[in-house]
Amino acid sequence: MTASVPVIRVERASKAFALPEGGRFDAVRDVSLDILPGEIFGLVGRSGAGKSTLLRLMNLLEKPDSGSISVAGQELTSLGARELREARRRIGMIYQHFNLLANATVFENVAFPLRIHGAMNAPRLKARVTECLELVGLLDKAGSYPARLSGGQKQRVAIARAL
Repeated sequence: MTASVPVIRVERASKAFALPEGGRFDAVRDVSLDILPGEIFGLVGRSGAGKSTLLRLMNLLEKPDSGSISVAGQELTSLGARELREARRRIGMIYQHFNLLANATVFENVAFPLRIHGAMNAPRLKARVTECLELVGLLDKAGSYPARLSGGQKQRVAIARAL
């Protein structure tokens, strides 16, 4: 993928939610953006501004009412359920709340998505998890449980898991 091809492209995406008292709330309205390879992108706004909804649109946890979403050149909004599940395997998300498994070690937390997808055999899985933990500087914490980690360390576990 060249530097001119966006890693993520959002084109005229909109999402509205029905209100209990009737009517609708436009959470995201006609948003377009490109995120290029290697680019650092920040999404800032007040509470309720639609930041989380936009992120959920980017990986199609929410389907836009209109517009399109492409990741790595693949148009996601036109995919069926099976193809979308396959595409999501290649999309890593790091959430505000790290959602680590409290009863699993750091190693097991990072290995979890790889095991679910059956992506690799045990020796390859161990090597990949070790590599990811080295990248985030937490290999020495592989046997620790999340309760023993600082907030920053928990975030790095979530980053390793997303990798």
